[in-house]
Amino acid sequence: MLYRKLIAASLRSQMQYKMNFITSAATTGMIMVLDFVILSAILHRFNDVAGWNIYEVGMLYGISSASVSLYRLFAPEVNDFEKYVVHGEFDQMLIRPVSPLLLLLTRNLDLSRIGGIVQGVAVLVLSLAGLAREGADLLWLIVFSPIAILSGGVIYFSMALSSAALSFWTHQMRDILTFTIYAPANASNYPISLYPGWLKWLFFTALPIAYMNYLPMLALLGKGGGWYYPLLAPVAAATALFLALTFWKIGIRHYHSTGS
Repeated sequence: MLYRKLIAASLRSQMQYKMNFITSAATTGMIMVLDFVILSAILHRFNDVAGWNIYEVGMLYGISSASVSLYRLFAPEVNDFEKYVVHGEFDQMLIRPVSPLLLLLTRNLDLSRIGGIVQGVAVLVLSLAGLAREGADLLWLIVFSPIAILSGGVIYFSMALSSAALSFWTHQMRDILTFTIYAPANASNYPISLYPGWLKWLFFTALPIAYMNYLPMLALLGKGGGWYYPLLAPVAAATALFLALTFWKIGIRHYHSTGS
């Protein structure tokens, strides 16, 4: 399969510098650990956030953290797509007999993000241990966690791909990512019920992070909601991916080369 061959080539290239990979992964993980330590200090001071205790918020945080790191691991060039449009590098991709998106997804895998995935999973494990001490039933939480991380990774990727498609018209992406990736990623660390109505609406529609962890956890932690809420995570991910790919194809059709 072409994708596997291109990925293998990218991995071989990057693993020539093993110490750089280890250092980058450890640094990324430690930075994200510090984020959770700050969050834990806040929860220790106020006991809970909108009725969610530290372990419950830890489930939200762990899923979001691992999901965004998974997306950044496999799609760093989508996240930095602005340079391809501004500097005309995308023209070179269009003349190759391979999908431009496939080429983007096999360039420069960001292996340092493995540290973020490990950190997110570690937070999930600690949160599950805390919930177990409180007498919570962990079976479905354990079963659902990897599904949530994969679904979240797809949702983040879909939002980034839509942002990249916008850059075909705007010729810029970094400012857009603040709205479509960075702010939602921070917001998803907390219960969506904290936010005002218009922001909740965004998180259930254009920026569908609520389906990744908040809605499923409502049901799995016994905080209300239907039994089917966890099923909405993969459904939302598939829907977001379909819409993003459609928008991406429309953007390519409207792309004008820097030389045109």
